Amino acid sequence: MSDSQPDPAEAKHREIDAGWVLPEPAPRRAIHTRSIVCRSFARDDGLVDLDARFTDTRGFEYTSPWRGQCQSGDALHQMQMRLTLDQDRNILAVASAMVNTPYDTCPGVNPNFQRLVGMSLAKGFRKAMRERLGGVEGCTHVLALLDAMAAAAVQAFASRFHAPRLPGQAQPVRVFKPQALAGTCHSYHPDGPVLRRMLQGSTD
Repeated sequence: MSDSQPDPAEAKHREIDAGWVLPEPAPRRAIHTRSIVCRSFARDDGLVDLDARFTDTRGFEYTSPWRGQCQSGDALHQMQMRLTLDQDRNILAVASAMVNTPYDTCPGVNPNFQRLVGMSLAKGFRKAMRERLGGVEGCTHVLALLDAMAAAAVQAFASRFHAPRLPGQAQPVRVFKPQALAGTCHSYHPDGPVLRRMLQGSTD
């Protein structure tokens, strides 16, 4: 499915007020909403595109000394990034954009994100990424977006392994290793039923 066509799997992500099962809250009013959206696409050339967007909005009108009068729902931050990955999760290309920023100086950092090219999203990425893009060399919000993208890439490649393939297309390399999950969360207890079943060869 092309990303120009509606994806029925994304319907759950469109309505911000739907699907909540938390207890009924006390009386309250919206003051801030942050969303981080990561979307992954299997390209026809065998590569993977990981697109992501970081957005902050406020639920009221306010005046910014830098941007003037801002309406409720205006984006205080909106940063976008695309990482193109090979089958080993190496970053082959980066595209970035700062659509909405609190200061007009923010977009000047965009060229620095090209330093990500050649890095791997595998173990150690967060530390290495901050060494290249920490402090005044980067953007706090884009670094948070990249953290989310690194985690999303794991799911992207797991999904790619199970996704329908084009005629003649080779089976993707599986990056999912059950042994590496042992002890990382409640369900992956080393002696628990989930990991035991995985290690026996079933991942259903």
